[in-house]
Amino acid sequence: MFLVQLLLLASIGAGQQDQADECAETLLVQLSLSTQPREPPAATERDLVFTHVPYNFGHTIEQVAFAGSGHIDVYASAQIIVDGSPMPVEKKFDMLQASMQPQGEIWGHMNPALHGTSNVTGCPLFYTPAKHWPKDLADWYFAGKKTFGVLRDPYERLVAQFRGNIPGYGGAFLGFQTTMLAMWIQLSGRYCNGTWQVYAEDCTYVPQAEYFDSPYGITVPVDNRKFPTSANDVLAEHGYTNMHIATGDIMHVSGCPEVWPGDLSCDTKKLIREVYARDFDLLCKHFGYCDAGENVCLTEVPEMCPSNMSQKIASATYCE
Repeated sequence: MFLVQLLLLASIGAGQQDQADECAETLLVQLSLSTQPREPPAATERDLVFTHVPYNFGHTIEQVAFAGSGHIDVYASAQIIVDGSPMPVEKKFDMLQASMQPQGEIWGHMNPALHGTSNVTGCPLFYTPAKHWPKDLADWYFAGKKTFGVLRDPYERLVAQFRGNIPGYGGAFLGFQTTMLAMWIQLSGRYCNGTWQVYAEDCTYVPQAEYFDSPYGITVPVDNRKFPTSANDVLAEHGYTNMHIATGDIMHVSGCPEVWPGDLSCDTKKLIREVYARDFDLLCKHFGYCDAGENVCLTEVPEMCPSNMSQKIASATYCE
């Protein structure tokens, strides 16, 4: 809900903008003063930088990296500055650093410097594969660090977009009927005359493999099937001991909870395998998930698996 509120703030009229900026700045200063700096945790490597693959829990990672676990209020206030204010980038950075947790990170969508629009994709840079970024910006952001990002099962990812039903980010659909789910990819206009409308809906249909492409591609993949444990393991291994994603930190879709990849028709799955062939290859290469017909759900994230799994498994499509 708070993300919707932030979007509303971002669209307010010019006469109210100065007041919103002043309120946001006051709130961030108050948060900074009320949260005294703590002794920073011991660091080992801390050699990572994050790439935000849309619809792969990127906002959750950015939230905990910036504010720490359990501080969604701090993150929400900072988002007002990042998304809803016309202030110069330098001032935004100053304000973010004032409220950020000790040894926090300003990654992905949280980074004001990444809010330009890509000339290639038409999407914000933070959602655009880094191979399409301006070179000087990419060199600055990645700065020789190891790039990590989340890799998700293509069937399950597209089902999440359908369930999210968000206009402009994944797409808004006319209904949540299972029959529509089995047909929506063909009918939604994303695939037309053999060409995928790849940059639609803020790049949420871009194959994940493009975020692994050089230069600046992901080299430390996070297994979405085991999220958040997989992300916490990667962060801990690289010295980010102040960043631990708890269940309550996870932002996830909640509509139509009984729908899952097993409800997709074989024709739909065939199309998904065609368009996202390289994503399936990456799942096999990095995590050993080599069965492209497997139906999966996220057991560690609330509302991301049907409640009647035994029945759903029995009635699911499995397509060679």
